[in-house]
Amino acid sequence: MDSFLTQFNAISPIDWFEWLGMATGITGVWLSIKVRIGAWPFFILCYGCYVYLGLSGGLFAFAGMNISFIGISIYGWKQWSNASSKDASSITITRTAPNHWIRIAIFLITGTFIAGFLGNLLDGARLPYLDAFAACCGFTAQWMLGRKHIETWIFWIIADVIYLGLFLTTQNWPTVILFTIFIVLAIRGWVEWKPLLDKSMAQGTR
Repeated sequence: MDSFLTQFNAISPIDWFEWLGMATGITGVWLSIKVRIGAWPFFILCYGCYVYLGLSGGLFAFAGMNISFIGISIYGWKQWSNASSKDASSITITRTAPNHWIRIAIFLITGTFIAGFLGNLLDGARLPYLDAFAACCGFTAQWMLGRKHIETWIFWIIADVIYLGLFLTTQNWPTVILFTIFIVLAIRGWVEWKPLLDKSMAQGTR
């Protein structure tokens, strides 16, 4: 608790990025749970903050993940915008297609190995392979979110739990709070999206 108060009272540039990332991240996740297109600009701002924080903390896969997230968020924003402008039901909440799971597994294995190996070559990297696996899970979750696949929440939970542990070891309390809230929101996202999935599947069988 004393460490938390010390960080709060001695605000540094990193602290400001952490708090801004926390606020925009929570807002983005909450809006995505409600399937609101306004989630995407908040995500882009949040990921920009975490690029800086990842580089500052030696979590290079985490930083790289967030750089890619900015691009994927632009893709997701475009996908949801097209759905809103043409047909609100053109992107419904679905399950990930079976043929995608083999590709996802290959990506998780190869992505973790390559990113972990490259991270291990950099000075200051912490647990590069675990960092890389969490980043690959986050990348998969972000792609699924853009396509409104319900499994996005499972991959968010996995990535968030890992990063919660990593940031606990460095006592980055705003980020610890953020990832704790992210885990709760991801569970909430699954709970709220499941009835929408059931409804869309029921309509598809008619």
